[in-house]
Amino acid sequence: GEHGFVCYHRGSNLLDSNRSVYDVFHISFSDGAYQIRGQGGKFWYVASSGSVCSDGDLSEDFFFEFRERGRVAIKGKNGRYLRGDPAGTLRADSESVLRA
Repeated sequence: GEHGFVCYHRGSNLLDSNRSVYDVFHISFSDGAYQIRGQGGKFWYVASSGSVCSDGDLSEDFFFEFRERGRVAIKGKNGRYLRGDPAGTLRADSESVLRA
């Protein structure tokens, strides 16, 4: 995409954003929210630090907001939008879509 892809951070449970390569994730919809599952059936979740991790045993709800021109904003259950930080780590710590 225009701003890159999401992939696993090698050797870690974190996810990277704004990359030239991507990994495939499975998305399920239930009760108005989405659950995101990756390798080995593990789920995405938002850690207390705000980092999005990929090794959860239980599903966690994420909320998709479909925007103009095919864009999607994703909000974690902590009420914050997902964004890539300056180092590329995917985090759920933005209060608005404009800052994500």
